[in-house]
Amino acid sequence: MKRLATGLFAGGVLLCAGAARLSAQPFFAGIGSLDGGTLGSIAEGVSADGAVVSGDSRLNAFYPNEGVIWTRDQGLRSIVPGRYSDCEGGGINGTGTVVTGGIVGNGTRYVYRWTPETGAVDLGDLDGGKFRSGATGVSARGDVVVGYGASDNGDWEAFRWTEETGMVGLGDLPGGNFGSSATAISADGFVVVGSSSNEFGNVAFRWTEETGMVSIGELAGGRVSGWASGVSADGAVVVGSSWAEDGLRGFRWTSEAGMVALEKIHPDQYQQRVYATSWDGNVMIGDAYVNGVGGAGLMYWTLQDGPRWLLDVFDEHGVVVPDEWSLDGVLGLSADGRTIVGYGRISGLGTQGWVAYLGPTCRADYDDDGTVTTADVSAYLLAWQQRSIFADWNYDGYINTIDIIGFLNEWAAGC
Repeated sequence: MKRLATGLFAGGVLLCAGAARLSAQPFFAGIGSLDGGTLGSIAEGVSADGAVVSGDSRLNAFYPNEGVIWTRDQGLRSIVPGRYSDCEGGGINGTGTVVTGGIVGNGTRYVYRWTPETGAVDLGDLDGGKFRSGATGVSARGDVVVGYGASDNGDWEAFRWTEETGMVGLGDLPGGNFGSSATAISADGFVVVGSSSNEFGNVAFRWTEETGMVSIGELAGGRVSGWASGVSADGAVVVGSSWAEDGLRGFRWTSEAGMVALEKIHPDQYQQRVYATSWDGNVMIGDAYVNGVGGAGLMYWTLQDGPRWLLDVFDEHGVVVPDEWSLDGVLGLSADGRTIVGYGRISGLGTQGWVAYLGPTCRADYDDDGTVTTADVSAYLLAWQQRSIFADWNYDGYINTIDIIGFLNEWAAGC
């Protein structure tokens, strides 16, 4: 990758080529456990900037799970005490300042939204039905939450929550028994994806305020059963899993290409699932089952290389997984696709959440042509003027001058 050797004078501020670079090195770390390790934890989400991990853990054997966050500097911290009810993970916003999830106990299940200032706040429930709901995703700003709740329409109904509207049901697809669930939301908060029943089975949907809930189809040849599990920052790419003629397959959907099955990771693969995607929809994480191999192998997919075993990707980037670890699942992915979180087992300690970082990428190469030039500045400023979510350099959900300064400093530093 070429490095730009000259500075840039813009808006009266000199941004030099010697500006600070990304210096973080690849790493693998367990997030620990509130009790010190024996009762375990799960890492379920990661902020878009990759700095904050969310999940749950237990303080001791007499208390249920507590909602937690983890950072490299401060380690594991409880944010939603589980003294009387179990806490479940849901979503985390772009900068890790808003966490959503569910609290289960005493015959109820309700959604919370946590910030450092407010603590965990109950978001209520859909009208009708039992008092049961769960959160699955949150926008980059943290001001839109999606999930599922019991309503008078049926067992579960997808919802979208804002402070202005409260929890609003999104309905379901025509035909079949009523039922839907939202699983993810775009970073800009405008597109919701999930699964809904229709006259043939369960299919993945994409919802916007303009279109309502629309099926994005299913893979050919298999039974009608599929779901969306992730969406790009602008809502243009939807990822998930659907049954095909040769078993469960991961998919990537766009309006131009429709639903396209991911390549098999091995000729003897019989099942493949996708759990999350990067902001541009060009990186996915999931797992795959192969005949003759026990259990699921963790998968890392990119638009350029297709599916690869995650451990091979770790080896390539110098991420060292300690021998005592066995990695069982992946659940969350950062905006740039470089930070992955999940859960595994440590010999003698049981289940514990983990986080892995592949190292920095060259974000300053904004037009992705392999070089850092003034063309990247032009491309970025155009995106910023158009208020594209991809111009949100610090992942906080706002497009402002802070983002321009962040981009220009990184551009001046080169790659």
